[in-house]
Amino acid sequence: MSTDSSLPEPEGVGTFYDATNDLFTRFLGGSTHYGYWTGPDDDSTFEQASERLTGILTDKLRPGPGDRVLDVGCGMGKPGVQLATRTGAELVGISISARDVEVANSRAQSEGCVDRVRFQHADAMDLPFSDDSFDHVLALESIQHMPDRVQALKQIARVLRPGGLVALTDFAERHTGEPQKAEPTDEATVVETWHTAGLIKEGEYSSFASAVGLEVVEVTDISQNTKYTEPRFYGPLHEYAKHNEVPPEITKILEAGPSEEQLKQMIEGDPSFGVILVVLRKPSHD
Repeated sequence: MSTDSSLPEPEGVGTFYDATNDLFTRFLGGSTHYGYWTGPDDDSTFEQASERLTGILTDKLRPGPGDRVLDVGCGMGKPGVQLATRTGAELVGISISARDVEVANSRAQSEGCVDRVRFQHADAMDLPFSDDSFDHVLALESIQHMPDRVQALKQIARVLRPGGLVALTDFAERHTGEPQKAEPTDEATVVETWHTAGLIKEGEYSSFASAVGLEVVEVTDISQNTKYTEPRFYGPLHEYAKHNEVPPEITKILEAGPSEEQLKQMIEGDPSFGVILVVLRKPSHD
């Protein structure tokens, strides 16, 4: 694993989300991940769009009653509870944030699914589970917080049963018609404030998968559907911060975030970076 000081450290990621998640969920539709809109005329709320993205990844996994699903980077538990409630599967969620785990378990309690859903504190770089112990793995907007994506996938592949599927989202560079106007340090600043690793290229998942013994089922660019997230997040959060005290982590995010003009360009144009949906499969034993 790399020792590059610019890479996110698990403890730092956990502290970051401990401090910010209450506000994040307030402005991210109750979860801590992007939303999925069908197009510019889609007037879905952030909560509806967020639940739609969770539903899309759930459909990719196709879990059923009796299946055991691992949610890597579970956030405050809404996607995991949604998956388990909808499919009847058993779900174990992990987070490096103690606050995540506390709130997620409370959510499972209030939703009446603690018999099938639990959340625990754990590091995705060293999963505390036996080999071949899960039927499927969900990693919704979490792998970018890992200091080494290949190591994280290696751990996922280890605990995944043969024939099992992994569905994840990640942030990737995109080849658009015209380069976006941005300062050279923009990505570095965003990476630092959000405690993430750098952007990857869409094609890199072939090498990631082969390095850990997984097969690529699908890599789909969903940036045109998720690009509505930023204005629906940054705008209300900016307004809130004008009138309320916010953690220093939130202040840094807002300072490093896109300007109003850049947000407008994201909506009207073709973003230079975005979200990819990846489905991987662990080969069955022949």
